[in-house]
Amino acid sequence: MKLNRGLYSTLLTLFSPYFLWKVSKETTEQNSFSERLGYTPNLPIKPVIWLHAASVGEVIAATPLIRKLQKEYESHLILVTTMTATGARQARKVLQGNGAHLLLPLDLPWVASRFLDRIKPEVVIFMETELWPNLIHGCHQREIPFVIANGRLSDKSLRSYRKLSKVTQEVLKDVSVIAAKSDKDAHGFVELGAPADKVVVTGSIKFDVVPEVGLQSKADFFREESFASRPVWVAGSTHPGEDERLLAAHKEVLEQLPDAVLILVPRHPQRFDAVAQLLDDQGWEYVRRTSNDEFGEEHSVYLADTMGELMLMYATSDVAFVAGSIKPVGGHNLLEPACLKKPVLSGGYLFNFNDVAEMFDQNNALSRCTEVNEISTKVIELLQDPEYRKEMGQKAYQVVEKNRGALERQFRLIEKSLQESKQAKDEQTVGEH
Repeated sequence: MKLNRGLYSTLLTLFSPYFLWKVSKETTEQNSFSERLGYTPNLPIKPVIWLHAASVGEVIAATPLIRKLQKEYESHLILVTTMTATGARQARKVLQGNGAHLLLPLDLPWVASRFLDRIKPEVVIFMETELWPNLIHGCHQREIPFVIANGRLSDKSLRSYRKLSKVTQEVLKDVSVIAAKSDKDAHGFVELGAPADKVVVTGSIKFDVVPEVGLQSKADFFREESFASRPVWVAGSTHPGEDERLLAAHKEVLEQLPDAVLILVPRHPQRFDAVAQLLDDQGWEYVRRTSNDEFGEEHSVYLADTMGELMLMYATSDVAFVAGSIKPVGGHNLLEPACLKKPVLSGGYLFNFNDVAEMFDQNNALSRCTEVNEISTKVIELLQDPEYRKEMGQKAYQVVEKNRGALERQFRLIEKSLQESKQAKDEQTVGEH
């Protein structure tokens, strides 16, 4: 039996207590659980542009687009929704008070309708791969343009959506335009049922990442204050099972560079204490960022147990290892340290960033190393050789520079969708009179 949208809604309704229980864990002090049911607090009375980014990674990827929308549509309310609490905090940081944040409601038909009727968006933009059938259908019914920005389909996502081919095909026909990151992603969307004339290859706006003003100065001050002239490498966005291997590599680094520092940045805040316990159990001399303790000569690991400071840690370091790639998580954003001209290392599991990783490989700008001795050897090599470090950092930066421009292309598609929608509604109004 093929799963269509009606059957999907029935199954979602049956399992809604479980899903509501699951998302109840993803809330913040500034969000109400009722948002998951489509109830919204009072929002400023302005036309709304709604952008959805599931979690931290998607919010970071969407940041250039959010800033562009804030600048170009000053009279509108930029509403950002997220699925996770960590994404919520990152969204509020990006918005800087100029916009609103809500948690994404459950994709039940009546919940989706309630939410859309309350916020009345002029255009809806979903980042990457999020396909929620009832929200998308609700937009189609209300003639609200629905844009998939930075559209990507990992091999895993493609397999999952193939299993739901009927409902996926229905959903994609209701989408206004898909801004695909690459030819491969575009072909994937068409294979799943998207009309070919609705799919446009724009590149990825992740390449349009720009460090915030003053970041390097802040990093230089932090480094001088904390580590002085000691060599520093960072492991960003680590997952369970990766910290152990990175710490083992750091032990080998210390054998040749006894004053080296490893900045360890766990991906999720719920792991901060667990990583601290690991450091205690292994007998490391370390400092937690939240402790505000002084980092002394006896310390060799700095645990960055805060949210939203990964770029600061990358900017502070000499060498950046992007985690989520030692274990089969799929990798994280290689472009963040690259845009800071840092030499980039990662493990071998980069299936969520295959297209980006391939560009790095073509430019000889990425060192893939998964085993302990591979990681330590590469880190030592880079820390000991400033010219090699500079060369690798420059190669990584060139990958970013050569692929910029997707932001403008995707913004134009959103702008066009808004204009066409407004024109159609104006013609409808004239016709009624």
